Amino acid sequence: MAKPSDSKEKTLAAAARLFCRRGYHGTALHDILAASGAPRGSLYFHFPRGKEEIAEGAVALGDRAVRAFIAQVAEASRSAETFAINLARGMAARLEASDFREGCPLATTALEIATDSESVGKATRDAFAAWEGEIAQVLRRFGIDKKRAAPAATAILSQLEGALLLARTYRSLEPMRRAEDAMRLLVTSPG
Repeated sequence: MAKPSDSKEKTLAAAARLFCRRGYHGTALHDILAASGAPRGSLYFHFPRGKEEIAEGAVALGDRAVRAFIAQVAEASRSAETFAINLARGMAARLEASDFREGCPLATTALEIATDSESVGKATRDAFAAWEGEIAQVLRRFGIDKKRAAPAATAILSQLEGALLLARTYRSLEPMRRAEDAMRLLVTSPG
């Protein structure tokens, strides 16, 4: 017998993937149900506030995945430069593996609904802020002073988000490669 949380987790994973690919407004509840294989009744049981509550959970799922990815890349890197490059390469690999359908797990939802929904907006703002903070912390660990680390983290995240958008639009990894070059300059230039 399935665990009670299985249908909830499957629903969130399916929603996160669909929101990333199609956006919040381009994804209907029946699309989420079909992709998750969860029974309709479980949707209303686990998410009584409906699609907005599912979006909050999908944002949290994407946030955890990216934070785990940042930690994994940090652990495998030996300098700020390799950290930044490996972030870009890892994100590029995910994008390419999805046939250019899945960039940042939060960007599409954030752009579409974050200003319309206070709870989803807060979830996306908190996630992006956490990513910036974690990137800054890694940069400090690699010797970038505190004064430079925060703006560098914002620039790195902005560079990655923009490059993912362009790469997805162009269906080419070239923007990700150029982002690597820009981030390399950012973390190796004297402060």
